[in-house]
Amino acid sequence: MSKMIYLDNNATTKVDNEVLNAMLPYFQNEYANPSNVYSFSKKIKEDIAKARLSIARLINANSNEIIFTSCASESNNTAIMSAVRNNPNKHHLITTCVEHSSILETMKYLESIGYDVTYLSVDSKGRINLEELRNSIRPDTLLISIMFANNEIGNIFPIKDIGNIAKQYGILFHVDAVQIIGKARIDVKAMNIDTLSLSGHKIYAPKGVGVLYVKNDTPYTSLIFGGHQEQSRRAGTENVAYIAGLGKAADIIMNDNYRVNIKISSLRDYMEKKILDTIPNVTIYGDLYNRVPNTSSISFSGVQGKDLLFALDNHNICVSTGSACSAGFLKNSHVLEMMHADLTHSSPIRISLGKYNTKEEIDYFTNILIPIIKKLRIDSNISIRSNRNTVKFVLIKIVLYLV
Repeated sequence: MSKMIYLDNNATTKVDNEVLNAMLPYFQNEYANPSNVYSFSKKIKEDIAKARLSIARLINANSNEIIFTSCASESNNTAIMSAVRNNPNKHHLITTCVEHSSILETMKYLESIGYDVTYLSVDSKGRINLEELRNSIRPDTLLISIMFANNEIGNIFPIKDIGNIAKQYGILFHVDAVQIIGKARIDVKAMNIDTLSLSGHKIYAPKGVGVLYVKNDTPYTSLIFGGHQEQSRRAGTENVAYIAGLGKAADIIMNDNYRVNIKISSLRDYMEKKILDTIPNVTIYGDLYNRVPNTSSISFSGVQGKDLLFALDNHNICVSTGSACSAGFLKNSHVLEMMHADLTHSSPIRISLGKYNTKEEIDYFTNILIPIIKKLRIDSNISIRSNRNTVKFVLIKIVLYLV
């Protein structure tokens, strides 16, 4: 198969043709600034309102609770910093040790200026303990921020239970929902969520557009000032084409979500079974009974993920070793490290399927995978033996020197 096989949909997705077509008019024909008062702008403003309603329907929110942003990282930063600014007498936050970097780096910054942050641990399957959450709550806890689904292993966290705990103690609850949107039902009302972040490019909409949901009556302070857009909650001329595309992507999810997820889940299960049946000494990480339908974090004994990534890339197959935001550094996954996974002689790749993947692609991928794993394991054994011989030689020299 000569075409590229893209198996990294948690990093980004291809723009849906319907989404692209919904965007195109705003680049040339419907180009007015929605902030102006003439009729040319009025239609643009109405189209933004329509997209806002589509996003609201997707998460069971009110349309005036939806703020369009540039990305989920901006939304995450805004939600956290707004909570901090509106609770000046409280100095404690709770999150998990396996969050996306846009959460962890914000928490690290807050620690540098005097805030306390509790990072909930995870077990060997990447699950959190709700009792640890309860025990971490303090009188000065201002925010609980926990992702809905993990981007590396696919685990789904008990968001409704966490929302109930937050509500019980009167604490703001923020959810990074980037990896769950389109893969499972979100109900911000039933789950007692105060703020929530979404990203367009994970659901077949373009990069460069995101959403921050802010529950009505939740104290809120803007991160970006300078204009009255988004009901004075996020300054800057609206990215109309991308907002329209995101609205269309939300409509597609609402109309076709169940069928797509059944297909993707079946394809992933087929892939994992084929790998397990044909390759020995394989580990699949995470909670295999409570994860999003498209994600598989998988390692092969004696094989480093980065070596496997490059070998597959030579065959035009795209996978990742974890989060795209840190993949350029090719460092060990902080998620797997927090799970205390043994990464000494092997590390995983992440395979994340999307609605455009086919059984033929999976068959090609798994057939290519078998000889690659065999070769990398042979190379790994040679390397290990070489390292051991080097150590042995050094020890002999030391002994001879001492004698």
